[in-house]
Amino acid sequence: MTDVSSIAATKRHDSLGCSMDRLDDDRTIEGRDMSFHRKRSASAPPGRVTTPATGRGYLLGLSAAGGHSRRIIKEHHSTVHDFEQNAVYLRNFADDYCADLSGSFDFMLLEINHNALERIADAADLRSVSELRPVAAHADPVLGGMLGALFATVDGSADRSALFVDQLSIAIGVHVVQQYGNGRGNVAASGRRLSSRCQARIKDLVQSQLNGELTVEQLASACNLSQATFLRAFRETMGKTPHRWLQQQRIEKAVDLLQFSQTQLSEIASVCGFSDQSHFTRAFVQAMGATPGAWRRSRQLSA
Repeated sequence: MTDVSSIAATKRHDSLGCSMDRLDDDRTIEGRDMSFHRKRSASAPPGRVTTPATGRGYLLGLSAAGGHSRRIIKEHHSTVHDFEQNAVYLRNFADDYCADLSGSFDFMLLEINHNALERIADAADLRSVSELRPVAAHADPVLGGMLGALFATVDGSADRSALFVDQLSIAIGVHVVQQYGNGRGNVAASGRRLSSRCQARIKDLVQSQLNGELTVEQLASACNLSQATFLRAFRETMGKTPHRWLQQQRIEKAVDLLQFSQTQLSEIASVCGFSDQSHFTRAFVQAMGATPGAWRRSRQLSA
């Protein structure tokens, strides 16, 4: 389903060869140096799936649920792989691919081209990585957690600011080159912390763009650090990811406006960088245990 199928040519297929007529879920997120896809259907496509060799780079698929099986066919032999939840396959588009799929299909996928792999390895301080090794049905719950967070929704909607997607893309890229790359670099040790001056720069940048339309590259550049080093140092210093910290800054500003102004809730949502009032309410309840309106009234009664 993730590859070009020999199904009748009249069927509609997406860029990965998935039959669009059979998909129950079909989403794409463009991230840093990678494209992410969520593909789900109750059953795998009929017939043999084949993909001729191309120079597109690499395709990694992670099973979001068990119940999928595939027989991968080589020139002189074949192998059968059963995919449980968080099982990964990774293959090079440069190799011909042929497989029989069976069972249900629920995969999160990411596509990385060769130029992107070089940039990811550089950002991860793993410059010796030049290619990824193929795997099939390899368990990777860490990657499953990150991809699951990327596609997660709350009440049918998702909060995916540019900073959130960027931060996760970098973390996913670093994990992939560390786990599946052909070389090892000097990964920076933990323990590095951001200086007070760097923290002040980051706070100014984030508060000037509470909508999250920032990139990790911008934040890392403000501290003269590589992106991977910055993310490690940020977590070490702040105790949370940049996106979680952004959420905290949004809530703190909202609390100030609720307590010391008569600004309408919809306007507070906009000023504090939330996508809409519903998003603001969900985030505020999660952080403060009450809706913005109820919290404001409780403060007025106690004043």
